Amino acid sequence: MDGTVSARGRRTALLLVAVGLVVWSAMHLSALGASWSQAWRMIAHLGWRWPLLLGAVWLLGLVVHTFVLTASLPGLTHRRALTLNLSGSAVSNVLPLGGVAGTALNLGMVRGWGHTGLEFARFVVVSKAWDLVAKLVMPLVAVAVLLLADADPGSLWLVCATASAVVGALVVAALLGRSLLLLRLVTLAERLLRRRGWTAATAALLDGTDRLVRRRWAELSWGMAGYWLLQGALLWLCLEAIHVHLPFPVLLAGLVVERLLTLAAITPGGAGLVEAGTIAVFIALGTDPTAALAGVLLYRAFVFVAEIPVGGLATALWLLAR
Repeated sequence: MDGTVSARGRRTALLLVAVGLVVWSAMHLSALGASWSQAWRMIAHLGWRWPLLLGAVWLLGLVVHTFVLTASLPGLTHRRALTLNLSGSAVSNVLPLGGVAGTALNLGMVRGWGHTGLEFARFVVVSKAWDLVAKLVMPLVAVAVLLLADADPGSLWLVCATASAVVGALVVAALLGRSLLLLRLVTLAERLLRRRGWTAATAALLDGTDRLVRRRWAELSWGMAGYWLLQGALLWLCLEAIHVHLPFPVLLAGLVVERLLTLAAITPGGAGLVEAGTIAVFIALGTDPTAALAGVLLYRAFVFVAEIPVGGLATALWLLAR
């Protein structure tokens, strides 16, 4: 009981710290010259064609991402994969640390479609791990592109991006059955943090994933690459809609940071933290503060806000179908 109360207290404290950081970031943006009222006007004055185009690109990205999900769970159709993605995101985007609740909902759906709990566990491990690998490896790609464009991201960014890519490579190796080094690192973390069961849990999650990944690595890879490409296209179009024209290296850096920060889902869907970090990177790379604010808010309106009602509708249709 005491352990449960303590865990809840830590989660609450973490959430309060995140909210405080978001509030501070919003105030700091104004100090940097960003105008919230002007940013909202830039978005509100878009013609009706822009939302339709942006919505189509957003939806196409979700459709392409279903190839990652169907490769992770043999027998899953693309329509059902899209339903899983939208419904899980809808729950995760309205609850603090809501990923667990979204996963529980998806488990109920998958079992209703005839898949076993073990198949679902492997599905979650492979699909989430492949997404994680992309988010860990892409920072090094972004730093390399910035360096080629004669933009110095700083030695700290280079070190962090390299370390992130190394972790991503370890995850890929573990998924392919070479998990010894990763398990040793987990064991080390287990001892340093005085936890128990992490190594055994990690080994159990990786059991059997190597056969699936070896068979489906091509679908997983091109599905994730296509999804990232369309996410980048959506961000570019959101900025173009408000007449902001950024060089490709700057655009890529903003996309990579936005995707990476979604891992810090302390607030629902990382709301606030993701926007603040992405806007900060754009401003640091020379983008007008108000334009960066408007472009990122418009982009997040699709990849975060729109998933809530659309995912709720998908969940309602699934319930009716039952």
